[in-house]
Amino acid sequence: MEKLSLQHIDLIVPYREASDERRENLYGVLRHLVTTYRDCRIWLMEADTRPRFDWSRIADASIRHVFISHDGPFPKARLCNMGVRLSNSAIVCFHDADSIAQPSSMVSALDALINGTASDAICPYSPVLNVEGSLRDDILQTGNVDAFGALDPVALPPEVTMLYTSANGGVVLFKRSEYIRVGGYNERMEGWCGEDNELLFRATQLGVRWHSFLPPLVHLHHDSTSRNEWTQAFQDNEELQRFHALKNMPSEAVQALAAELASQFGPR
Repeated sequence: MEKLSLQHIDLIVPYREASDERRENLYGVLRHLVTTYRDCRIWLMEADTRPRFDWSRIADASIRHVFISHDGPFPKARLCNMGVRLSNSAIVCFHDADSIAQPSSMVSALDALINGTASDAICPYSPVLNVEGSLRDDILQTGNVDAFGALDPVALPPEVTMLYTSANGGVVLFKRSEYIRVGGYNERMEGWCGEDNELLFRATQLGVRWHSFLPPLVHLHHDSTSRNEWTQAFQDNEELQRFHALKNMPSEAVQALAAELASQFGPR
């Protein structure tokens, strides 16, 4: 099958190898990306105590591996922002290492951002389907997710469950200039807890037109113990409380926070 053009955008994949399942999910996602698309760069942003990514397993020139030595909670926000600083495309795509969007939806979302006038950020999906067992194994080997677009949400096969009826993380395409204007991800929110919601709230409060498409996102199943433990430990984090307070802040305070966070990207 002919590869689909992503019109020379940068895809930013934050990663830390927390388990065997998550490692294999990463290689499955990368295999999907390099066999499905052309005209793009993939920034694999890894944070860990030592590099663990084996480039030879994929060996594709579109992949750029950047390693950050880090022994604390997974710094997703920091990795995404660093990827934006490294990128030079007008549209950037934040792409989790365990998620795959429908290719036709990815291309349509990108076209809407480049050629349309209605959106500044798009999630090329709405519901999120968690896929495990033999179906997950098939995706890891083939990278093919076409069949999942036609699944009936009320009659899913045994190895597929509805993870979220709607979400705003996983895979997001964003106009780079708008992402920087609103401050990007908040690096004070370490871990996998709240950073997507905080960015969505701040961005839409500041006028970013953020939309979603209807096809489902495929989430490759993995262990959840580490994330559940971190989520529980994060509930009293000052920055999470600050996010909840944002909902009652005047617009001037939200703008001030955005300007503070945007300063990390340098002069505009």
